Amino acid sequence: MDTKAMVVVLPQGAALLPDSKTHTNRFKIRSASSSDEYVVGQSKTGRWWSCGCFGWIRWKHCHHLDELGLPGNHQPYEALLEAHK
Repeated sequence: MDTKAMVVVLPQGAALLPDSKTHTNRFKIRSASSSDEYVVGQSKTGRWWSCGCFGWIRWKHCHHLDELGLPGNHQPYEALLEAHK
């Protein structure tokens, strides 16, 4: 496994959130097409990324993760989060 982590630049306006019981590296993003907000985070045990949107909940893949360069489908992936400049 590659030990290098990719840097992911958070979208403008993304709000960092504290860790939950099951997820770390959590942040809130706003939908591009509505006023909805979704939480993106990394599983503490599986190290995969998830999103609170319908696409990820239904298919375990979504365009929010794609836009950030993060894989869906429960694929472990290490990333360092960086605030938007």
